[in-house]
Amino acid sequence: MAALVASREMVLRADRDDETRSISELYTELTSYLDERWGRARQAWVFGEIQKLSDHRSGHCYLDLVDPSVSGRDAPTLKAKCWRTSWAPLKLALSRAGLELAEGTVVRVRGYVDLYAPRGELGFIITELDLEALQLAALGEHARRRKALIDKLVKEELFDANRALGTVEVPLRVGLVASRDTEGCNDFLGVLEGSGFGFHVVLVRAVVQGDRAAREVAKAIGTLGTAEVDVICVVRGGGSQSDLAAFDDEAVARAIATSAWPVLTGVGHTGDVSVADLIAHESFRTPTACAASLAGAVRAWYATHVGEASARVVRATSSLLDELDAEVDQVRRHLVVVGRHRLQRADDALTATAATIARDAPRGLSHAGAAIGVVARRIEPLSRGCVAATTASLAARRTLLAAYDPRRLLERGWSITTDEDGGVLHGVGGLAAGSVIKTQFADGVARSTVTDVDAGVT
Repeated sequence: MAALVASREMVLRADRDDETRSISELYTELTSYLDERWGRARQAWVFGEIQKLSDHRSGHCYLDLVDPSVSGRDAPTLKAKCWRTSWAPLKLALSRAGLELAEGTVVRVRGYVDLYAPRGELGFIITELDLEALQLAALGEHARRRKALIDKLVKEELFDANRALGTVEVPLRVGLVASRDTEGCNDFLGVLEGSGFGFHVVLVRAVVQGDRAAREVAKAIGTLGTAEVDVICVVRGGGSQSDLAAFDDEAVARAIATSAWPVLTGVGHTGDVSVADLIAHESFRTPTACAASLAGAVRAWYATHVGEASARVVRATSSLLDELDAEVDQVRRHLVVVGRHRLQRADDALTATAATIARDAPRGLSHAGAAIGVVARRIEPLSRGCVAATTASLAARRTLLAAYDPRRLLERGWSITTDEDGGVLHGVGGLAAGSVIKTQFADGVARSTVTDVDAGVT
């Protein structure tokens, strides 16, 4: 009750004093003043360093900006907000430009002042972001970090380490670090395949853009460092400076500097070369140019060691073939002349032989007929005498054979004894009691059964 009375007294006193205002009146006047000088219709540019940033899930973005020209706790702070209707397109523009807001980044923003009376909070509503200024700031910071990395590598004697490695004359075994099925990778492989040489490519896939790019590229280079390759190529298609940030990363630079094989880079740059390009054994503007250098090296070696030797062989072979062709032509002409001469001689000999045959044939036939007549007259008596002699010889042989005819012996009283199977027995060997024997006489056969065998008894 006392507080209510005191409040009424303060209101009455305020009515009597024209300079006294309520909080609502004060905020109303301030809001009117701010709208007139710093309102939505009179937006202004402000720059500051991001001290705190919150990309809220509601779609709004909240920032605490401090004056970078004032250090310490006394640095003025501006509570800034970017409503989702403005933040969504700004966020997309940042992404396309390869930029990202972070604590410590100095930004230039456009907007208007807003007084939130329920909390007594003065804020700044962001409607626009100076991307160009942000890019310049990012480039400046990027250049500073890049110079620091280069100085560090030079101090550690790694800056020229990869360029000091020797190269092979015919780099056919190629280690490739790339993102598969991308335009840059396909261009690189297409040049090697179209060269006509037998390149063997060992591909280690790696993301070449984004937060994981530096780590994966460095790991891929390290993996190929233990492979049987002649050279390592790191390629990707073109992109903005932020897209190629991985190639200014210390991990990638160290992987190249400490690689056991020469590293070639073929990164499609739109601006300055990267740290990776600076410390690589050799750098090229595009993957196509990188692959073309390998094909050119092999082609040059082939032209020197194979092409020239082949040309010399062709020239020597052509000369030898020309000489042989001349010799063959000469031999051919000689054979034609000799052949014609010999054919003529053979024709003359045949003509002479034919004339001789025609002349001597009748006389020869007459002589042959007379000789045949003499032989014919001698054949008849000779054949008769031969037949008579043969007949007498056959009769003598017949008489002799008749004397040895077994039937004559059987008629004289001899006999032939055989076993049961017809085998002639020459003694008692093989006979035993009970054996059946057959005895052949002149007038028949007698079968007997052996009752006893006495060997050696006469």
